[in-house]
Amino acid sequence: MGANLRRRVIVSFQPLQTAIILCCLNLSLVGCGGDPLGHVSENEVADAHFHEYLVRDLRAYFKLPAESTKSVGHEFIKGHEELYQTGTGYPHYFLWVYVYDGNKIVSEGFAKVDAIDNSKFRVATFISKAQIKKDPRAIEEAYGSSLGADIINRAL
Repeated sequence: MGANLRRRVIVSFQPLQTAIILCCLNLSLVGCGGDPLGHVSENEVADAHFHEYLVRDLRAYFKLPAESTKSVGHEFIKGHEELYQTGTGYPHYFLWVYVYDGNKIVSEGFAKVDAIDNSKFRVATFISKAQIKKDPRAIEEAYGSSLGADIINRAL
């Protein structure tokens, strides 16, 4: 009689286990939406406007008025040209940024730039070349050995 009771209890829990598994699977799919990288596609700036928006927002970050003789330039950190994504935060790019006054570089350094709402960039981090040279170990600790080394090499 004990074996029959155990068999009935196990059988009666199988539909419950199936329901729990299906519920968890459904929640994980709903939680991700139809596009698990949707937070990237809803923020990434289209190629057609990438440079225009990036220059506009870099000028704003460095407070360069439109009538100024100052301008900005940028290059991707070598080996890190693609869009990066960490968790569900904004997708970002790793850049080396220049600020020019005419043809003269007046400031330069590393920038982590977030893409937001398909229409703008936000400079999340800017570290000047002088700061990087002063404390390269802090850069490597913050950005890891690969990216950190590439940022440090760019500053030297």
